[in-house]
Amino acid sequence: MYDGKNKIALVNGRIHTPLGIREALLIEAGRVSAVGKGFDILSNEDRSSITLIDLKERPVFPGFSDSHAHFATWAESMELIDLRDCLSIKEMRTVIREYINGRALPEGEWIRGRNWNNEQMDPSRMPNRHDLDDIAPANPVVLTRVCGHIAVLNSRALELVGVTRDTHVEGGVVERDADGEPTGVLGEKALGFAYSKIKRPDDADMLRLFENYAPVAASYGLTNINSEDMGTFGHDFRRLINFYQMTEREGKLPFRVMEQISLPQMDNLLDFLSEGWRTGDGTPFFKIGPLKLICDGSLGARTALLREDYADAPGVRGVQSYDQETLNDIIRVAHTSGMQIAAHAIGDGSLEMCLDAFEAARDADIGAARHFIVHAQVADDSQLSRMKNLHIGAAIQPSFVLTDKDMALSHLGAERTTHGYRWKTMMKKGITITGGSDAPIETLRPLWGIHAAVTRASHGDGSCEGWMPEERLSVAEAISIYTSAGAWQSHAERHRGEITPGRSADLVILDQDPFLVSPSEIWKIGVDMTICGGRVTHRSDNL
Repeated sequence: MYDGKNKIALVNGRIHTPLGIREALLIEAGRVSAVGKGFDILSNEDRSSITLIDLKERPVFPGFSDSHAHFATWAESMELIDLRDCLSIKEMRTVIREYINGRALPEGEWIRGRNWNNEQMDPSRMPNRHDLDDIAPANPVVLTRVCGHIAVLNSRALELVGVTRDTHVEGGVVERDADGEPTGVLGEKALGFAYSKIKRPDDADMLRLFENYAPVAASYGLTNINSEDMGTFGHDFRRLINFYQMTEREGKLPFRVMEQISLPQMDNLLDFLSEGWRTGDGTPFFKIGPLKLICDGSLGARTALLREDYADAPGVRGVQSYDQETLNDIIRVAHTSGMQIAAHAIGDGSLEMCLDAFEAARDADIGAARHFIVHAQVADDSQLSRMKNLHIGAAIQPSFVLTDKDMALSHLGAERTTHGYRWKTMMKKGITITGGSDAPIETLRPLWGIHAAVTRASHGDGSCEGWMPEERLSVAEAISIYTSAGAWQSHAERHRGEITPGRSADLVILDQDPFLVSPSEIWKIGVDMTICGGRVTHRSDNL
């Protein structure tokens, strides 16, 4: 791999610039120094000092940015039991047994898995501790739902984390049976309570995970990830910052990280601010991003906060993480202290609370801060208008439309579903939207997100009719939410997001041009090279 110290010339390509397609570009000292026609860009250069790469008409785009992911959790999840394809609890049990049978697990060692989805199971019910107890009675088992907001624990795990019939966690879900005993299903802050008792990876474990899986993310064309990692680091911001800075110094960070720093309580926020940290502080490859606030749960787990009952669960409206006064106070302090804010709000009830809190803080210039809502899955016209007026953006996950359709219709009902996943409507209203994955919830592959935004249809659906097709984005719009809009969200639009002289050489070279293939084929496009800050962080055998 090239280390960014030498000049690199990319020639004979389809380089997508703000002024149209160009054939060549020159990279020097980590930046694009020239863009133009063929070898003209080298007319005044000593070619002996230049690494020349013939693109053979491959397209070049700005490097992809993921607007919201959990990279450390994603890396960790690569080595957990994957239950994504299980269509029944019986299949879940089989997969777990096969995992156990292939290992000599000592008594007491935790067995962890994720990605089960009760919505695709037959029968569609949450698994419980009784489904798990006989598989590994001497080992604690915790299996996280695909949304990350719900998990099921076996009886041994419940015992070790201290969850009993008398356990109550404010803002959390402890599901109980008819006798008042925990079923093993925990959600939201109750799940956080349980996770705090489970041994998490130490720094040596995390370094190994980064060495193994950061190159995988680079191979997807990612040059910037807006990542929320506090849970993996035990909610210790000092440890998290030290780890990322060490990883960057050792050259093991092949993409830029904007850390969406989760500080859920006022005392956490004040502790962080007292050390002088603010959004934008950091180093070239690791910066503090926005304050991340989780204001409700997930739609699939019925913990997203709605203004009206779930269509298929009368009396249930989700989980409210904050009362309005507390949320107002945290957002006001963060905003006036110079922090950008990323507020997780999936339900329209949670979104309403967030907008009220932003309005209460609008005595200062909110627009310059570029606050945004993470997910913004359910929002009516009046709420979108408020977002526009408050200059609040939205970090969306286009791939959700492929997996959520049936669940959303069931949980929201037909009429309210029309208020969901409204990406085109947001754009038309002038709301800045950025594309991401929420990995490990969805794949980190930006091209899969671009495909979902353009087609709103599953892979293999050649019709591209899609779900709510009026909300489809054009190819140019879909690429922009992973490039120029992503740079804007990170306050980096003068440095990244477009290919033009003076910008950082954060680039992705594809094997096909998304503008020249059928929309239904976009997800199949491969990444032949990724360049971040002038360093080649991924190169396929094809180039």
